[in-house]
Amino acid sequence: MTGMPSESKVDSKITKKLREIVGENNATDYKHIRYAYSYDLSFVSPKLPEYVVMPTSVEQVQEVMKFANQEKISVTPFTAGTNIGGLCIPENGGILLDMKRMNQIIRIDDESHYCVIEPGVSHAKLASELAKLGLRWSWPVGPPSASVSSNAICHGIGGLSGRYGLNSEEITSMEVVLPTGELVRVGSCAIQEDSWHSCLPLPRVDGLFTGWLGTTGIVTKIGLRVHPMPPVLKVFTASAENIGDLATYMRTLGNYEICDDITGVSWWLSQVPIPYPYKPKPDDAPEWVSFATTFSWTEKEKQAREEIWQSIMDEQTKNGSSVKSTVYPEEALRARTQLPSQIVGSTKNYTKQAGAGISWPGTFTPLNKWEPVYEQWKKILVERNLSPSVRVTNYRGVHYGMLRAMIPFPKKTPETIENARQAIVECLKVDLDAGGIPYKPPVDFGLEINKRAHPGYVELLRKTKKMLDPNDIMNTGKLAL
Repeated sequence: MTGMPSESKVDSKITKKLREIVGENNATDYKHIRYAYSYDLSFVSPKLPEYVVMPTSVEQVQEVMKFANQEKISVTPFTAGTNIGGLCIPENGGILLDMKRMNQIIRIDDESHYCVIEPGVSHAKLASELAKLGLRWSWPVGPPSASVSSNAICHGIGGLSGRYGLNSEEITSMEVVLPTGELVRVGSCAIQEDSWHSCLPLPRVDGLFTGWLGTTGIVTKIGLRVHPMPPVLKVFTASAENIGDLATYMRTLGNYEICDDITGVSWWLSQVPIPYPYKPKPDDAPEWVSFATTFSWTEKEKQAREEIWQSIMDEQTKNGSSVKSTVYPEEALRARTQLPSQIVGSTKNYTKQAGAGISWPGTFTPLNKWEPVYEQWKKILVERNLSPSVRVTNYRGVHYGMLRAMIPFPKKTPETIENARQAIVECLKVDLDAGGIPYKPPVDFGLEINKRAHPGYVELLRKTKKMLDPNDIMNTGKLAL
């Protein structure tokens, strides 16, 4: 909003107050600016915020929240705008709080292996600074402009999730502005102001702000574990004719805990862009391909990993599996190993045949449920002329994993949007029935989750939300309560 004419006459008393807090050029009710924040690529219907505010300090965030709570104005937190689940679309208008100007890397501790950053720090910015120290973060396959902090607090995944788990499991401390404007710290920084190394052994109060879809507070600083970057890379690539064989291979490889990332993608997802409308897979192409990344400190360590992998492949062949070694496209491999990536990290690359729309039922599902869920997903999607472009990824060895369909669709007509929405929700119901849990869920997903939820769980959510946000102003409606 820099460059907005300071002499502009705005009648709104609320806009004037917000400008007093953050500066003349950092708050607006201009419709053309508000419109840019009203939609994403998902099936979620666009909704205009009434005000857009860009703070530059935690004190400004506090003042905005105190004012919004006093006036009972809804606030939707926003960082890079790369989310495609509707989470930053304001359900109730109000203030769109754009945090991208708070983009400082406060500290990188290269001895204790953690960093402290503000919410506007992008993957590209942090990657660049960490690389200078021989360190890395668990980068997702997403655009370099995406927010590191948002990925962590929304239980995002990354290229180290096969080894370390979700990126939220890497959080070491937080500073948070509550919906009522108070500032709180959780983790070691709550006890000693300059200590950001651990959330333990204190009560896990950080859980009040992770996975809550921006409904309980605004994280203004976050501590995150970072990791050394071994110099020797080896990527194991394999193919399979069906997801059952692939899941067995991925589970077996995961048992050895030698990989940073173990991922499989269906033939439709391996095509960039994803085919729209649905087109059959060529008969001579395997339905699934997989890559598994390993990083070693020495060539001997790499050779030991290769020996383990080859023994797994021999075992699969002996058992009659269709899994075999394959050549993965070099450009695609770079996109999976040189993260954050501009090669496939930009969502628009997936949607070029569909026309601007993409969404997913993204879930955390045990590996032994992948096959039955995928087979039902495939039937649902093909019947609606959508590609079964699905990804599966191990977390923490074999504990459980991601099962996600990336579904591009045209946004030019209500009919094509509704067709995709219904397909995605139908797929979600199948996974919920199998015990999977969706991540970063839009309201449509939240409604399905809460239908199945234990009543005590739902009541606990209500009580916690009411305690932290008595006027229900934070990202109103996103919990689908």
